[in-house]
Amino acid sequence: MCMIDLGRGAVHLSSEPGAGRTTLCLNMANNVLGSGGRVIWACMKAPDQVRFSEIMGDLDRAKLMELRVIEFGGDLSVIEEFIVGKTRELGTGGLVVIDDWCGPIGRAKKAEIDSLIRIVETSDCGVIATSSAVGNASGTGPELVARGGSGISGKMRTLMLLRHPTRESYRILSESEGEVLLRMDEYGLSVV
Repeated sequence: MCMIDLGRGAVHLSSEPGAGRTTLCLNMANNVLGSGGRVIWACMKAPDQVRFSEIMGDLDRAKLMELRVIEFGGDLSVIEEFIVGKTRELGTGGLVVIDDWCGPIGRAKKAEIDSLIRIVETSDCGVIATSSAVGNASGTGPELVARGGSGISGKMRTLMLLRHPTRESYRILSESEGEVLLRMDEYGLSVV
């Protein structure tokens, strides 16, 4: 069973810090690379090298050469045109991961939202963008909500990655259609 069905459109993956967003995306990238696809990984900060090695360790050098990692600091708009141009080379079997597409504090900036939307609208491949969830100040509904508001939720499916309330190494991947239970180990996350 696939953790995230990329055939259903672009995904906004949100969670509290440390819940495993990057790990889940590394697992998805490993699946794409292992199947012969290409991956662009854009991030504010490159993934932890130890975690990266644990999850990507089963791939041979030729497959790893199909991964491009781009650090953009805190400004997605700086690399937007590069990503848009490269998505054409990825084809339908490729994947773009934008890890932490916006800053972890406060509202997402309009320029960040606009850049992410342009990337999603011009991509033929799978797109997963991650962000830290924020507390729901409305007092109604879920405790955590994804960043970007209706601008992002109108263009991407929103999935929340939640810590299991009683089981330390388990996570719940939740979307409007239901939930999937995941287990975290040294190789990343897997469906239970």
